[in-house]
Amino acid sequence: MPFVTLKDEASQSLTTDRFAFSILIFCSLSILAQISLILVSWGKLPPELPLFYSRPWGEPMLTSPLFLWILPSVAALLTIANFSIAIFWLKTNYFLTRVLIIFAALVAFATLYDSAKIISLLT
Repeated sequence: MPFVTLKDEASQSLTTDRFAFSILIFCSLSILAQISLILVSWGKLPPELPLFYSRPWGEPMLTSPLFLWILPSVAALLTIANFSIAIFWLKTNYFLTRVLIIFAALVAFATLYDSAKIISLLT
């Protein structure tokens, strides 16, 4: 039973932390903006779009528009994972929780920027 109370106490502390809560709101809004951007522009997207910029120029970097859903998925999974880890380590390691939360915000911003840039170049 002490594990449940520790978890509830940690999640309560995380939600009362204004910085962590504002980052969580930012990540959620970023993911929702990516999803809405993809849905709004879905009909206007070409059959192939550049997504894998680390591959050589040309055919290897092109993919189906369906793979554009990788960006909000990565942001959502990383946000959930980082905030879950932060909830359990909030009392013991304050610095690590801040690093995890800020990293989630950076990834959410980067994926939003990439989604917007890819879609704006093609539509």
